[in-house]
Amino acid sequence: MVSAVLVVTASASAAHAAGPSTRHVLAGSHPAYAAPASDQGPIPGDATLTARLYLGYRNPDQLSTFIRTVTDPQSPRYQNFISPEEFEREYGLTANQRRNIARWLTGAGLKITADTSHYVQVSGPEQAMKSALGTSIHRYQTSWGPMQAPAADVSLPQSVGDAVVALTGIGEPPAAMPLGHPAPAPVEKATCSDYFGQHTADGLPPAYGKPVSYAPCPYVPRQLRDAYGVSASGATGRGRTVAIVGAYGSPTMASDADRYAKVTGDHAFRQGQYREHVTPAHWKVTPACAPPSQWAGEQALDVEMAHGYAPDANVLYVGANSCLDSDLMDAEAYVLDHHSADVISNSWAEIIHSQRAHLTPGLVSAWNMLFEQAAAEGIGVYFAAGDCGDSSPQAAGTGLNCDKNTTQAQADFPSGSPWVTSVGGTTLALTRKGGYGWETSMGDDLSILSGNPKTAWTPLPGVFAFGGGGGPSDFPQPWYQRGVVTESLANGRRVTPDVAVEGDGAVPVAVGYTTGGAFHVIGYGGTSAACPAFAAIQADAEQKSGRSIGFANPLLYSLHGTGVFHDVTDRPSPAQGRPVSVVRDMGPTAHPYRYILYTLGRDYGLRATSGFDDATGLGTPNINYLRYFQRGGTRPQ
Repeated sequence: MVSAVLVVTASASAAHAAGPSTRHVLAGSHPAYAAPASDQGPIPGDATLTARLYLGYRNPDQLSTFIRTVTDPQSPRYQNFISPEEFEREYGLTANQRRNIARWLTGAGLKITADTSHYVQVSGPEQAMKSALGTSIHRYQTSWGPMQAPAADVSLPQSVGDAVVALTGIGEPPAAMPLGHPAPAPVEKATCSDYFGQHTADGLPPAYGKPVSYAPCPYVPRQLRDAYGVSASGATGRGRTVAIVGAYGSPTMASDADRYAKVTGDHAFRQGQYREHVTPAHWKVTPACAPPSQWAGEQALDVEMAHGYAPDANVLYVGANSCLDSDLMDAEAYVLDHHSADVISNSWAEIIHSQRAHLTPGLVSAWNMLFEQAAAEGIGVYFAAGDCGDSSPQAAGTGLNCDKNTTQAQADFPSGSPWVTSVGGTTLALTRKGGYGWETSMGDDLSILSGNPKTAWTPLPGVFAFGGGGGPSDFPQPWYQRGVVTESLANGRRVTPDVAVEGDGAVPVAVGYTTGGAFHVIGYGGTSAACPAFAAIQADAEQKSGRSIGFANPLLYSLHGTGVFHDVTDRPSPAQGRPVSVVRDMGPTAHPYRYILYTLGRDYGLRATSGFDDATGLGTPNINYLRYFQRGGTRPQ
C-alpha cells in the first residue's frame, strides 16, 4: 500500500508547551494532509502498524566542531578522521538512553523488530501504537489515495526526550526519483558529429541568423577523461572505492558494464573490482517508485561513468529496497557503518516544498546526521543537483525531469544539505582533436520545425525541457561558502550546486545496458551523469594525493580563484554573443519530430556567470585540478 511518511522532530519549545504533562510533544507530527474534512475515521485497534524511530546523537555541537576541524584545509587536524566504531563511541546514544526508549516502546505493547545505531523499528496493534505515541491513527482520503496518519501531534515520554529525532513508517508517500534521462543516441541513418560544429545541418533552416550543426554523438569515457585532464594526470583511481547508492538493482549490470567498456575502447572490470549489495527478496515494488527497470538505466549510467572516469577504482553498487527515504537511508548507512567506500555517488533527488510534502524537518535531520557521520569518517558524499533548473512550478510545467508537485523555486534535497557536495551539469564541446573546447550551463530550450514546407524553428527560443538544478536551499549559509558566494545570490542560505560536469541531454553520454532482453548503447543526460563523474574524479584525486579527501566542500571553496576550475558561463566565447544551438537527429522513426533544435545555456531560473553561480557552482575541473593533488596540495602559481 502506498502511504505517507510521518516524520517528527523533537522540539524543546514543544516540550515546554506540554506544560505539566509528562509527555514530550513532537510539533508537526500531525501532517497537513490529515485535515478534518478528509478524515475517514480511526483504523481498527487490532490493525498491525509498523514505525521506525530515528535516533539522535550525543554532543551534536561537539560533532559539528569536530567535522569542521577535520575538513578545513587550514586546520592542524585536517583529514584526521575517525572510524565507524569511534564515531559510535563518541556520538552514539548511551546505553541508558537506549534502555529508556526500549522500556517506553515495549511497555506500550509494541515489539522491537530492528535495533540499529540509527533507528529502532517497532510493530504492533494500533491500540499499542496509540498508547506509545499519545494519539490514535486515522485514515485520510488524499489526492494520492488513502493515507494513515496520527490524529493529533505525537508525544513521547520526557525520559526519551530528544533522543528521538524522527518517526517514519506509519505511512510513506513517493520519495526520491532517479535523475538520469534517456536521450536517444544516434541510430541507423541518424546524423551526429564527432565534435561540436563538425557537420552542418544542410537542408534545415538556420537559427539565430546562422546555420546550425548536428549535435555531437554521445560521449564515451575516453573523451571525457581527456576533456577534464584525467588522462593527462595518469590517474585511474587505483586503490580507492566509489560507492553508488540507488534503488533496486539490475541482474545484468556486471556483464553490461564489461560489454560497454569493451565497446567504448576501455577495459572491463577486473575480478572483484565491481561488487553489489542488493537484496531482491526484500524489494518493495510500489507505484510510489519508478520501476526497477527504470532504475536499472540509472544504475548503468552511474556505474559506467564511475568506471569510465576512474578505470582502476573499485565500484560498489548498493541498491535500496525501494525509492522511499527509509530504504535509501539504509543503503547509505550500509556504506558508512562498514566504511566500505571512500566516496558515495547519489544520482537521485526529492524536493522539500511539495503538494505531497513529506520531507519535514525530522526526516531532513535524520538524513543530515548520516552525512555528518560520513564527514567525520572521511567519506565524501556527492549528490546530483537535479534536472529541473530552479525546480519552480514554471520550470516543472514543461521540464522533462521535474517533480510536478513542486510549490516554489527550490534546491533539490539531499543535494542542498550543507554536508554533501552538490554536482550540477554542463554542456561540453570538444575540439576537432578531441580536446576541451568550451562549456556552457546545462539548460535546453527545445524547438521543432514549422510551416509547410518546414522552413522555420518554432518557438525560438524554444520551450524549456531540461536543465541542471541549483539555487538557494533551506539551510543557512555554511562557513565554506562565505566570501565566495555573494550575498545577493545566497541571501543567507546555502546555494547549490558546488561544482559541475558534463551531463546535458542535448549532448549526452553513451550508456550500455540490457533492456527488453537485448543490450543497447543509448544516450543519457542529466546531473545523474555528472555526479558519478565528479565522484570518480575525486577517487582519482585521492589516488594522486594518497589520502582521503572526505567531505570536499571546504577544500573546493578554498580553491576558488586558483585556476583549477573552468569558469562556465551561459555565453561561452565561441558564441560571440549569440545563443548557442544544435540540432539532434532523432532518427527516421521519430517522424514528424525527427529534428529537434536545442538552444543551449538556457537553464530555467538559474544563470551561469563569471565566478561562482547557481547554475554551475565553482565550475568544472580543468587539467590543473588533479595536478593540485599530484603536487600534494600545492596551489598552482
